[in-house]
Amino acid sequence: MQTHKLLNAHIRILRKLEKAGEDGVVASELVPERSYREFVLRYLCVHGLIERQKRFRGERVFITEKGLSLIYKFNNGHEELPD
Repeated sequence: MQTHKLLNAHIRILRKLEKAGEDGVVASELVPERSYREFVLRYLCVHGLIERQKRFRGERVFITEKGLSLIYKFNNGHEELPD
């Protein structure tokens, strides 16, 4: 599996999305600061770890199978958390 340069903040976002399941999470709840939100979510989306869906008045974010696979590796101790 390709190694991504993920920060602890990225891992926390993926774990939050994992817990949310099929409901996903409102983007502004994941990253409250708008200027950071677009940058962080775009990064995770480009790497195939999340999916973004625009809604009437906002956006919901969902973890992908690839994102779940990465989180499971971290949870099982196969990968070290980034510094």
